[in-house]
Amino acid sequence: MSDSLREVLDVGVFWEYRAVLLRGLAVNFYVFFAAAALALGLGLAAALLRVSRFRPFRAVGTLHVEIFRNAPDYVMIVWVHFVLPLLIGSLLARRLELNPFVSAVVALGFVYSGYFAETFRAGIEAIPVGHLEAARACGMSERQILWRIILPQVVRRMLPESINQFISLFKATTIVSLIAVPDLMYQVSMITQQEMRPLPLYTGAALTYFVIILLAGSALRAFAERWRSRILA
Repeated sequence: MSDSLREVLDVGVFWEYRAVLLRGLAVNFYVFFAAAALALGLGLAAALLRVSRFRPFRAVGTLHVEIFRNAPDYVMIVWVHFVLPLLIGSLLARRLELNPFVSAVVALGFVYSGYFAETFRAGIEAIPVGHLEAARACGMSERQILWRIILPQVVRRMLPESINQFISLFKATTIVSLIAVPDLMYQVSMITQQEMRPLPLYTGAALTYFVIILLAGSALRAFAERWRSRILA
């Protein structure tokens, strides 16, 4: 193997910049957790609207789900970061710019809220009607029914599907570098421009994501199965 080829394939360059790359990976996790919290909150709200007895509420919930569940991650991130500030700025008659981190969280949070909304809705509709009627017969308020009867059962039922959605959301954080969020891929691209050795850098990034997703997914599924078995026991 020639010296030039050995230099190109040298994976040590990925380890050499580990401090910078770890900071970038931490940004991926920051985006993930913030977007997941937003997606869960919006998803639950949309699901409650979809199962409402009032048709206008159901229409609003359905519109939310259909828009954001069918919006590509890439398009949504670019639209929120570049187009949304223009629309808001024109209404306020002032120049507005969004922080790239905020744009990424808002875009991914809204996109995945459509998926979580459907998961919540399926869990809610799977609850036996008798449970709700018994709770109302005991004098429980709608809020108490939601927190004590509905949500505990929904969480148990939605765990397998929600884990897949969380994994997909973390995968989606790999494209936030498109709007200059300093995540792992952004740092890799910056180092690649300096070192001119894309093969070890991008391969190292790919393997890093693969290992994290594999280990986290396996651990979460094992935890979910153990937790569900305890509840059902």
